[in-house]
Amino acid sequence: MQLIGLFKIQAFVCTDIAKYLQSCNLLSVIFNFRVRKHLFIKFFQYFHQINIIIFDVNYNQKISVNIQCRDVDQFQRTKVLTVPEKVNFDDFQFHMVEDQQSEQKKDLDLNERLRMEGNQAKYNYFLKQNLFESKQQSSLFVYQRQPSKYKPYIINNDCLSPIRKINKTPYKVLDAPKLKDDFYCQLVDWSISNQIGVALDNSVYSWNVQTGETTQLLEIEAPSYISALKWCNRNELMAVGDDNGAVRIYDVNKGTILKTYENHHKRVGCLDWNGLCITSGSGDKNILMQDIRTENDCEIALHSHRQEVCGLQWNQNESYLASGGNDNNVIIHNIRMPNQPLYIFKDHTAAIKALAWSPKQNNILCSGGGTTDKSLKFWNVSNGLLQNSVDTGSQICNVKWSFNTDEIVTSHGYSLNQIVVWRMPKVERIAVLHGHSLRVVYLSLSPDGENIVTGSGDETLRFWKLFPQKHQNSISSRNSLLNQINLDIR
Repeated sequence: MQLIGLFKIQAFVCTDIAKYLQSCNLLSVIFNFRVRKHLFIKFFQYFHQINIIIFDVNYNQKISVNIQCRDVDQFQRTKVLTVPEKVNFDDFQFHMVEDQQSEQKKDLDLNERLRMEGNQAKYNYFLKQNLFESKQQSSLFVYQRQPSKYKPYIINNDCLSPIRKINKTPYKVLDAPKLKDDFYCQLVDWSISNQIGVALDNSVYSWNVQTGETTQLLEIEAPSYISALKWCNRNELMAVGDDNGAVRIYDVNKGTILKTYENHHKRVGCLDWNGLCITSGSGDKNILMQDIRTENDCEIALHSHRQEVCGLQWNQNESYLASGGNDNNVIIHNIRMPNQPLYIFKDHTAAIKALAWSPKQNNILCSGGGTTDKSLKFWNVSNGLLQNSVDTGSQICNVKWSFNTDEIVTSHGYSLNQIVVWRMPKVERIAVLHGHSLRVVYLSLSPDGENIVTGSGDETLRFWKLFPQKHQNSISSRNSLLNQINLDIR
């Protein structure tokens, strides 16, 4: 069995790579590419005797395949095949092998293996029957799984027809150098005044959405780094947590740090505001609440989790606090009885970072599980019952509930690295967005509820238009309410 070619090309200069492949004297070449077909034509002008197989792995509906391509005209008549199953190509290696003497035996062995793999067998059989025109001159195309800690997930990404068109490409992409690829951090947030806060290593920056201006807000001494940040929804305050357990309250208007709390002794991984009280969760398993208007170091301490606290979320009327932990538990606290958990939900099988309360029903919570769980679960905290559970097929890093429509959006990590819009209440997938090359560990919703910003370990921030504009009367009512509750710090 002879290995003929193994290539994975994301971007290339046509002339240079073409000359290199010719010098290798290869019989067949496999490409996976992410460029349009008309841009690929120039590449074929340098080939004469090489079999070309092209795969578009950008999760489109079709894969273009061309055999014995010898000129541009023939390439333009490329045969188009429709693929019945969607496969995450990043979890596989591609090999082109040839052994004419033992081809029949290898076919039998391969088919026997494929029968054990369900949908993957259908996909492989489809490729083998359609890629090659003659048995004598063809090679055997084999998928071989890479050794991986995570089991590759094959999912049908077909979505329901949405009630509106959702653009599946970001309308803006910003570089975010040193943005950490860390599931246990909270490094991107969108303020009510239309400022994007982002933590890059040991510094915090704000980006003005309207003017495009970037400002460095604060910097801590290295090698410490920022591990969490959260804007206050009542004024220009930001809470900033670091890996040493400190929480700083920064006033953007004054450009100064108003308060510093050092009650945690491990990394602060999540923050949320309840009015002018900041709630922090840490790797020391504790949740602490501080009222920034008082001189007290700590107002309330919760010790319900057995491992690191990964997520915190107050509901709309700020009466219930939901927390997710690395102990796979979702815990509900009632602000009126903080010393005793109201509920401890133990149905997840992985860490819970993603938490979101329904904007229309204060008693409905959505939680998303990590790599070995992958499920969205919906809880009713009025009776403690699990209302629904949906397997998403991928690690859930974030979930946000739209207050303009009856929909939610989730961002995912291992292994699909995608963004998904779901229609409620049936939890039906209506859009799947791809763009980030690594897991989408950060997500925040714009104050008008129309856009989201996502962040990833690929060191980019991407902006997506997902939801329609809210009714004008509702917007006026919400802005009026915010103006009424706006408080000054004395």
